[in-house]
Amino acid sequence: DGEFGETKTFDAGSIMYRQNAESEGVYLLLEGCVEIWHEHEGEVTLIATIGEGELLGEVSAIENVVHSVTAKTLRDTKCIYIPSPAFRKSFSNPLVRQVVRTMAARLKSSYEAKNSTNDPEDISLAARKVKVPIIEAGSRMVASCLTTQVQLKEFPFTVGAIATAAHQCTINSKTLMVPLGHVAEIANRHFEIIRRDGTLWVRDMGSPQGTVVNGEALSRYGLSATTKLRYGENLIAAGGPESPIRFKVILPAS
Repeated sequence: DGEFGETKTFDAGSIMYRQNAESEGVYLLLEGCVEIWHEHEGEVTLIATIGEGELLGEVSAIENVVHSVTAKTLRDTKCIYIPSPAFRKSFSNPLVRQVVRTMAARLKSSYEAKNSTNDPEDISLAARKVKVPIIEAGSRMVASCLTTQVQLKEFPFTVGAIATAAHQCTINSKTLMVPLGHVAEIANRHFEIIRRDGTLWVRDMGSPQGTVVNGEALSRYGLSATTKLRYGENLIAAGGPESPIRFKVILPAS
């Protein structure tokens, strides 16, 4: 263990923290798997399952608010635990932020490879799950405020950040605004989903750090600002490839 954190282990089925509990610390997963559950009006919903390299509890720690979800281990889990005050202090340093994200990217590289959606069979399965195009959370940070799937019916559909004390996204038929205005990676008007030639495309709207779609970097000021979405699951990162602000867009099979 070092100054930045200590190693902790949890048995399968353990509660790491509960919804509405005070934030005590942040967890960087080294091994294992954790389910993220959200309760609303008595209904409990599984909103994400995450693995090696992911951060847990960072939004609550940064904003110094109670947890918006419950984290429960699916199997034996090992992590680095960083107390909330230390994380808030350290995370204000851009260098520390980059180190944490680099650690996470390296740790989760094998995990993401196992869950790649490039396999045509996987893509067709994802496409069969939906009747209309949808956008949903693609990372733990986004899942903390976007707990539902959003149907895409009107275009252009804009995604960006909003400065608000609310902890849930603001959604209407043409916009999705996430309450993460304090996070540098996402701009107020970051990217939009447009319809062109009967298919859907993503266009970066001039965001400072760009947009990454299925591994392809987009920038309004670069060589390419748009890319075509494929059938099935598409991964969109607001900012660089290591950004914690990620979404999934799923297109139904034609």
